Amino acid sequence: MKRPILFALFLFIQLNSFGITPFRFAFITDMHIDVKKEQPSEDLLHAINEINSNTSIEFSIIGGDVTQDGDSASLCYARTLLNQLKKPYYITFGNHDVRTSSPENRMYKAIFGADRFSFIYQNIFFIGFTTAPTSNYGIGHIAEHDLAWLKAELTKQKSETTVFLTTHYPLLTGDVDNWQAATAIMQNYAVKAILNGHYHRNAILNYDNIMGLVNRSTLRGKEPKGGYSIYTVSDSLSVSEKIIDTDEREWLIVPLK
Repeated sequence: MKRPILFALFLFIQLNSFGITPFRFAFITDMHIDVKKEQPSEDLLHAINEINSNTSIEFSIIGGDVTQDGDSASLCYARTLLNQLKKPYYITFGNHDVRTSSPENRMYKAIFGADRFSFIYQNIFFIGFTTAPTSNYGIGHIAEHDLAWLKAELTKQKSETTVFLTTHYPLLTGDVDNWQAATAIMQNYAVKAILNGHYHRNAILNYDNIMGLVNRSTLRGKEPKGGYSIYTVSDSLSVSEKIIDTDEREWLIVPLK
């Protein structure tokens, strides 16, 4: 038996022992859609068109700061754009999505139908919730009802189930005022990574010994084109930056077992 065949057989056995078939998803964050500005919408549409043409991507996760100011017109326009994705997307919101609304009158949940998500794909549990300031320009905060929901959702899972979690803010002091209340809940579960936006760049962080993965914005910034992230899940986790019309650039690979 030739070596490539042996390697393929070994990989097949390893992946089946982990309980999944390899899959990929896109992570889209910090779009900052504004009905008064064309460029953020163009950048998001470029990402959506690429994701739609990539048959290997199973779904997308939206990491917050969907709009620039959280006004209803921009939120509705963002929904119209995101609804062009041909495969499912799951959404959370960030600090910019609340700038023009009071805590008791925030519109994103009504417009999108939800501001948090949980689902299982290939024996992996995905969960995300909104981290929004209690005042329009304050730091992030995790609401008590979201903490209770997080605990209830994790309790439904086996302790060994692999978990990927999404929040807009990195879970750090200075970003979220009560972040340790969330990581304390996570400690008894196999949370492998917490996916974030907010910083507009790729970074690896540490939240009470849980890996934090910060992702680039869809905005082009000073570059000619914007981009997004592609996650590949197998017996390892691979993260790639995908700048529009260029090849993927893998910037992280870590084992999941």
